[in-house]
Amino acid sequence: MLELTGPDDWAELVGRHPLPVTASRRHDWYRTTGQDAAWLIPDWSSVAAEFDAVHLTVDGYLATAGRAVPVPGTAARTVLAGAAPDATWWLADGVLRPGEPVDWRRQQGDLPRWTPA
Repeated sequence: MLELTGPDDWAELVGRHPLPVTASRRHDWYRTTGQDAAWLIPDWSSVAAEFDAVHLTVDGYLATAGRAVPVPGTAARTVLAGAAPDATWWLADGVLRPGEPVDWRRQQGDLPRWTPA
């Protein structure tokens, strides 16, 4: 899982997995940020080849959302938009389980205890 904690993490993700969206986002993001630039977002299908999930921390959201963030190594910018604080984007088809599930049973006594059934 990749954790995004601020604008640098977002910019690095976009730089490693760029998807050009200038044609569809230029107008809105210009009105929001005041910058006329080439715009990129993550190519989520490419990100999924590297990570099972991407988590956006609350601090990461507050520091990044709505800002025009420079993408390293390019003249392009990116905006974190349409996300929520503490969101996780799950990119894998299923959840991997570390082992077999265990059923538990509550036993009565001085203190209630749980033991494997």
